Amino acid sequence: MEGLRTGFYQPFTPALVKRHALVLVICLVLALPWLVLLPDQGQKGAGFLLAVFLVLLAVLDGYYGFLYDRLLLPLGIAGLFLESARVLPWGVDESVAASMTAGGFFFLLRLLSRGGLGWGDIKFAGVLGLWLGCKGIIVAVSLAVLTGGSLAFFLLLKGWGRGSCLPFGPFLSLGAYAAYLGGDMLWQGYWELLL
Repeated sequence: MEGLRTGFYQPFTPALVKRHALVLVICLVLALPWLVLLPDQGQKGAGFLLAVFLVLLAVLDGYYGFLYDRLLLPLGIAGLFLESARVLPWGVDESVAASMTAGGFFFLLRLLSRGGLGWGDIKFAGVLGLWLGCKGIIVAVSLAVLTGGSLAFFLLLKGWGRGSCLPFGPFLSLGAYAAYLGGDMLWQGYWELLL
């Protein structure tokens, strides 16, 4: 968390990725085997691409507190392309609606929290909507809030300062990957618990 401690902005460069290569590789080794759960080869390939970007975004946001546009833009374009090519099953209309809704929801949260949520989180939520569709983005955000909120609560109990910053990108990445792998199953399980 060196970048967060010093408040020093690190521009996105290949050297930044190289500096954290070991952590990135460990995260990918833990993430990629789950792709075997997907039935379709196209979704596995898309999942590999998504995992690489999610790990990069999570690690760099965790260290420096920034979700880089140089990663978000190609991830969004790839999601839109894969929707158009019907590799992802939601359809372009649903994905764009999910993107706008998620981005709008996070923008509203930013206003209500008086800047407690960064612009990168808003853009990241919008990009994830393109990849996950409506149900998937709800699952991803719910998981992110649950895991991020639980950690924040634990840290507050341990005496972590109220003014301290906890990056939300890693939790969004984790929620998005879980939603990509089993969003429909998680969605159904949630509604079965309620009913």
